[in-house]
Amino acid sequence: MVIKQCPNGHSYNGDEFAECPHCSGAREIGQTIPLGMNSNGNAQFSATEALRDVHTIPLNHQDMGVTQAPHNQFVTTFLDSKKNSEIKPVRGWLVVVEGDKLGMDFRIHTGKNTVGRSSKNDICINFDGGISSENSVSITYDDRNNMFFIQSGESKNNVYINNQLLLDSKQIKDNDIIEIGSTKLVFRALCNESFNY
Repeated sequence: MVIKQCPNGHSYNGDEFAECPHCSGAREIGQTIPLGMNSNGNAQFSATEALRDVHTIPLNHQDMGVTQAPHNQFVTTFLDSKKNSEIKPVRGWLVVVEGDKLGMDFRIHTGKNTVGRSSKNDICINFDGGISSENSVSITYDDRNNMFFIQSGESKNNVYINNQLLLDSKQIKDNDIIEIGSTKLVFRALCNESFNY
């Protein structure tokens, strides 16, 4: 391979190209255009102008009938999907009403939310030694039916709902009191009959 350099300072493979592909406007898949330069090797005035000339080309673009996709469209789509993936919408809360950390709240999200002392749980109540380390109880938000359920977990300790022993899965509603260890929590629903998103 013979590496040549054009008068504008671009290096290129002399075995493949008779003249500088950057200056002549030839394009290759995977070609990198330096920031601040356009495809002809001329300086541009800003990074924004430079990004207008950068494109993402699918590997099998000829088979797909796709030519080129603007770089900034790809970046915008990526950033939008990244934002949405980081959001875990709150559906309700548990608030400590008796025991240590009075007033502390815990968010309930869609699906199953495990409760226990360990940080591996979705809801970590690490200040009460009477709560099992993992999955003492689970609270599930059913987004299809807009309902909340509580179910006893793997704990040997009893869990009470409104002073009634929890043995099976049970629907919970606003202001129900959940007692685990020496902590009492009030359940508050954000999503209910009058509001949902």
